[in-house]
Amino acid sequence: MIPVARRMLLRNRTASLVTVAAVAAIVGLQLFLFAVHEGVREGSTSYVRNAGVDIWIAQKNSDNILKSSSYLRTAVAEDVATVPGVAIASPLVRVITKADIGGRHSTTLFLFGFDRLGAPPGSPVLQPRELVLDRSFARKYRLGVGAHLDIQGKRFRIAGLSDGTNALVSQFAFARQEDGEALLGLPGIASFILVKVRDVRERAAVAARIRRQQPDLAVYEAPAFIRAHEEEMDSGVLPVFAALAAFGAAVCVLLVGLTLYSAVLARRQDYATLKAIGARQSYLLRVVLGQALWATAAGTILGSLIAVGLTPLLVRLVPALTLRYTPRLLAILPACLMVGALAAAAPVMLLRRIDPEEVFRT
Repeated sequence: MIPVARRMLLRNRTASLVTVAAVAAIVGLQLFLFAVHEGVREGSTSYVRNAGVDIWIAQKNSDNILKSSSYLRTAVAEDVATVPGVAIASPLVRVITKADIGGRHSTTLFLFGFDRLGAPPGSPVLQPRELVLDRSFARKYRLGVGAHLDIQGKRFRIAGLSDGTNALVSQFAFARQEDGEALLGLPGIASFILVKVRDVRERAAVAARIRRQQPDLAVYEAPAFIRAHEEEMDSGVLPVFAALAAFGAAVCVLLVGLTLYSAVLARRQDYATLKAIGARQSYLLRVVLGQALWATAAGTILGSLIAVGLTPLLVRLVPALTLRYTPRLLAILPACLMVGALAAAAPVMLLRRIDPEEVFRT
């Protein structure tokens, strides 16, 4: 291609700049939404992954600690402890309750009352009316170790802070089992029985023995229980984010496609001239496709940088947010290139209809 023709085509690249900012905004928003999803997924499942529990026992048809109810007799733990291969069997009480902070704020907590198992990693030894509070919750309300909050009229002292216990809409707190029972108001009732086996290689065999002893209860090995939590989170939130992502992709296609279509239409005479002086159709098509891919790629990179750069500020402004960028989010890059390729369809169709004889008619 002769230099003058190349300069004529390069003028069209400036039109693509109009879409870069819009694409960047859409990509940045999508990355933010999926980072929120990954953060919630991590915060909602981190506790069950890191609690040091090998087997979870719950009421039938209850397979997670977030959205299902479970009520068991605490005495079940004593029965399970007699099963060969069980090292520890301990009750866990879950209470969804309101916490009052200095009379100024009232917010929901998922409070877990644990005994020998179920403490978050790094938890201190708790005394009566002490609790471990999620770090995001503490940061949001400017609480620290030694501060107090009221739950159902009972004052609790914060003895420690936990990480990976933030479910976004609500955060976790941990107290002694007897405090959890008192808040639940049902003495002798637990939500789950947590089991530690003597040899993790025998976990499946021990779980089978517990099922034979407790046929009316649901017995989950830790990997299955963790998987149920992940599926619960994905089924509840991921479809919404996927729909938003699809909408964003459609908007990107329209923005890039309309901008390039307008650019080709505005420079119709230039393209006709290029065809008249010998530019091949395939070359011009590659130029238009390249412009579309360039606009979406540049917008994707810019949007990614903006999203990552704003993350510390967003977390500071909204302490309850947990943003987590994982390798899975890299899938947005080839997806955006596909969007760019689709957006090139309309201007390519217009370019094919341009006749080089138009130069001579004008």
